[in-house]
Amino acid sequence: MGAQAAGSAPPHRQVKSVLHLIDQGGPGGAQTVFVDLATRMDRSRWRPIAAVPGAGWVADALTARGIQPVVTPIRHGPFDPRYLLQLISMIRRERVDLVHAHLLGPSVYGGLAGIACGVPVISTFHGHVDVAPDERFRGLKFRIIGRAAGAVVFVSERLRQFFLSVTPLDPGCTAVIHNGVDLSAFRPDAARPFRREMGVGSDEFLVGAVGHIRPPKAYDVFIRAAAQLRRVSASFRFVIVGLPEGTLLSDLTRLRDELGLRDAVTFAGFREDIQRVMAALDVYVISSSTEGFSLSAVQAMACGVPVVATRCGGPEEIVTDGATGLLVEVADPGAIARAVAALWEAPDLRRRLALSGQGSVRQRFSQERMIGAYDELYGRCIQDSSGLPGPR
Repeated sequence: MGAQAAGSAPPHRQVKSVLHLIDQGGPGGAQTVFVDLATRMDRSRWRPIAAVPGAGWVADALTARGIQPVVTPIRHGPFDPRYLLQLISMIRRERVDLVHAHLLGPSVYGGLAGIACGVPVISTFHGHVDVAPDERFRGLKFRIIGRAAGAVVFVSERLRQFFLSVTPLDPGCTAVIHNGVDLSAFRPDAARPFRREMGVGSDEFLVGAVGHIRPPKAYDVFIRAAAQLRRVSASFRFVIVGLPEGTLLSDLTRLRDELGLRDAVTFAGFREDIQRVMAALDVYVISSSTEGFSLSAVQAMACGVPVVATRCGGPEEIVTDGATGLLVEVADPGAIARAVAALWEAPDLRRRLALSGQGSVRQRFSQERMIGAYDELYGRCIQDSSGLPGPR
């Protein structure tokens, strides 16, 4: 597949070419940010080239927005020299000025390719899970990333501090850029059609969670909180939206049924229309044990939905407890249940948190603000790279 969108002219050299890299093609928070940056940056300044591992959600989203992705298959696990050679060839052929890699694998390969070609590299990390606790050659990988880095970006300060504690990265090459959402898409919707689809009545109280079904999301805690809330009122309904990973869905389904929640908790699977999901909720819950940021929290707040979140890293930089949402401790179903019940019992509190949450998102977490921060970083990295060794 070609690197340029169909019908586009060869770039004028005032327009800088940016190679965007990711090695996960399915839906997710990191992938959403990847697509937004590849497609929303100012085209009069940045020519995007998006390299993806294959067909899937990311490739489809790029194509829908007018970017023809370049398929660069990558073998996960042992070092893949073919992938590295593909990147080096692409950088030279397309006269790439900057590489922007997301997640660990692309950051290492992009770093090696950037060093070989004398091109600066920006690496963005989205969560603690980006690096496994037993990651092989972790020190070496991050020395490569640091050597190539124009900057290493983290989506929250808590995440930056964590990575600095477990890697040899120089703090001076790191930065924090919070993820942002499209406020024209994520907004309140009085029609709330998702509720009708789920069979949720206007007199029922819908509590939702969004994200892949995997251990860090701690959906067992969410379900146990749901059981406590159902003992308070049968008007509570619950929905979990996200792709399952491994056997976890069957374990959670078994837990749900054991707690007598078969008719109260719905696993809705993956949804493209997250805006409609968020706008239909009465409360949004993050039960996670760890979060690098939490794009879904920002999406919910933008839709005017109050958020209850665990103190699991990222949410503390998004939610101010008692002002723009409610924060509770990790792994405490009772604390989640009490916070949700407080919002259920107090519509005025619900409205106040919803309005203040919307205002906070507009000021701090808009897509425009995120893109502006990366635009500035791109320009600075290219300007500072004039002394890099290697062909340009």
